[in-house]
Amino acid sequence: MRTIAPEYEWVPSPDGTKLLVVAERDGDTVTPHRHLWCIDLTREVTVPELSRRVQQSREAERRLRANGERIFAPIAADVRRAVNEVSTDRVFGYARDLFAFDSKHITQPGNAAARSYLQEQYRRFGFADVREQAFEARTSVNQPPVRTANILAVLPGTTHPELVYVISSHFDSRAEGPGADDNTSATSVLLETARVLASRPQAATIVFASLTGEESGLLGSREFVRVAKADSLQLAGVLNNDMVGWANDRRLDNTIRYSNPGIRDLQHGAAIQFSNLITYDAFYYKSTDAQAFYDGYGDVVGGIGSYPVLGNPHYHQPHDVLETINHQLVAEVAKTTVASIMYLASAPSRVTGLTASSLITGSAELSWRANPEQDIATYELQWGPAEAPTRYRRDVTVPRVAGLRVTLENAPAGTVVAVRALNIRGLSGWDWARTPVPAAR
Repeated sequence: MRTIAPEYEWVPSPDGTKLLVVAERDGDTVTPHRHLWCIDLTREVTVPELSRRVQQSREAERRLRANGERIFAPIAADVRRAVNEVSTDRVFGYARDLFAFDSKHITQPGNAAARSYLQEQYRRFGFADVREQAFEARTSVNQPPVRTANILAVLPGTTHPELVYVISSHFDSRAEGPGADDNTSATSVLLETARVLASRPQAATIVFASLTGEESGLLGSREFVRVAKADSLQLAGVLNNDMVGWANDRRLDNTIRYSNPGIRDLQHGAAIQFSNLITYDAFYYKSTDAQAFYDGYGDVVGGIGSYPVLGNPHYHQPHDVLETINHQLVAEVAKTTVASIMYLASAPSRVTGLTASSLITGSAELSWRANPEQDIATYELQWGPAEAPTRYRRDVTVPRVAGLRVTLENAPAGTVVAVRALNIRGLSGWDWARTPVPAAR
């Protein structure tokens, strides 16, 4: 069972027959309200009921694995060569070096030391474009502004460099401690991913973003998004990793924290095929740098965080130290991240501008904007009623024009339509664009 639902409080009834649980629903940690569940411990779960649930989970897992193998197939050999270069020793080395700076909070000297270290590492990896995105921030109204900066390393794309994917993690910590898990662990993943990919540019541009000020209110990510929007950056997708190093047992497990289900499934596929990481998932981006990206660019965010979610007993404590981190676990996250970003930056971006209008014949007219990539071979369409949205399928090969228009049969009002692009390498877009067919006017 991949999807998790964080539980917060529970209490049994005096007679032990019922249990009240406050939990977030079906992995949805974004909906403002939480749910109060009453579990009847006297109700027997029958063998057929349990068997049916297990069978449903097994079929979902089979589909997930088959989808991962299918989408990665055109680049699987290249991805495997890249992830084989990920080094646990190097991951530990980054963490040890960053840990030596103690607190990296924006008010502490360790923040500036970490910025210098990150720039040095990116340049050592061979990046020609390493930037300090400086800004001033206030930690309180009574204190003068503090100068801090994001550190960005840019790997230009080979065929459509105007499209940008971001891998990010915050490198700052709480003022009271070094933050070995939160967030030196994900900073180590970012550095190792950058090292492995520095000599492997992908079709789209990749920005490796070491963000500051997360612990002070997502300051660095909000500054990154502000500048990106001002510069009209075509940001197509984001992977944001945060707290990936604490293992609550011997299992190498973490949680995919996502806003986009396509990226979620892609990352499961990456973990299953190219690492020893066990991945769960939760619809989760609140109170992290992913929130800033979501606010600026919508549901284009994935990434990896702790399992159980925020379960590290050292979270936001002075004893979040190097000795509590499983560096093999961090390395497995790096492998998954390498594979994930290689797919994202090689495959078509999500279709935009999708609209549908109903025709009196029970058909629908569909239109969307042509993908910006020049290597699109065809568009895949699927549609059907809400209870069977993949009933009909069709591939459409169309000339490269600004707007594309297709008529679909068997598409009355209420039909759910989805479109994604397929490129000449056989890579399909990492998410479907979807829209319902409205009622005819």
